[in-house]
Amino acid sequence: MLAIGFANKFYTLWNISEERRDLGNGHSYIITYNDYIKNISFDKETALAQYPDAKLDETLKGHTKSWESTKEVWDNVNCYRFGKYKYQTIDSTDVNYLCWYWNQIYGEHKEYVSSFLEGLGYEIRTWGEDNQYLMSPEDLENERKQKEASNEFIKILDKKEDFNVVFECNPDYDGECRIDNVIYKFQEVKENYYNGFLYYLPVVDGKQKRIKNKNLVITNYNYLVNDNIITVEILDFKINK
Repeated sequence: MLAIGFANKFYTLWNISEERRDLGNGHSYIITYNDYIKNISFDKETALAQYPDAKLDETLKGHTKSWESTKEVWDNVNCYRFGKYKYQTIDSTDVNYLCWYWNQIYGEHKEYVSSFLEGLGYEIRTWGEDNQYLMSPEDLENERKQKEASNEFIKILDKKEDFNVVFECNPDYDGECRIDNVIYKFQEVKENYYNGFLYYLPVVDGKQKRIKNKNLVITNYNYLVNDNIITVEILDFKINK
């Protein structure tokens, strides 16, 4: 097939041909040979008029020497295309590896693997414009349990009931401690140092309170829910001894 390119000042004439090499297992290489023939003309319309059967090919722009390119193609979507299971049919033998593999592929092949994983109980989620991630059956079950726990907790908060909580860490500089999807926020904290390490303690009635690993009873608070995150503003509490 004849084609016309452009290099420097001249429009150029090329012969383009393809060869398909079958590698087996639905896998092939298509090799494109771009053979330079000659310069035609400075003028585009003149070049096209001389070779009316030739197409104008932008990929030839800037070239004056022959070269070849190779494209990998697959005729199937249900086999591994690389890695330790290359050419093997995708199955549920090694699901952890399949999840890793899913993150490395795209296009119709990824759509097939996504469908296969969904059949195993996985869920494909999207964040941002086109970023995807996998939720395993275990992830989904943990999410379900957390939602149930959150709903029960919100019922307690709605009734303004006292509740207990044990913090395994001190609050940060914003007075916040997070446990799962709940952010507990103390109104005031004070900066402290111990052996060169910085930490914060909540302040109640002008006095610092040590709360780490202690059983707190939250007696007065406000709360809000945003995007499944519960923020509890602690107004008052006591420590069970």
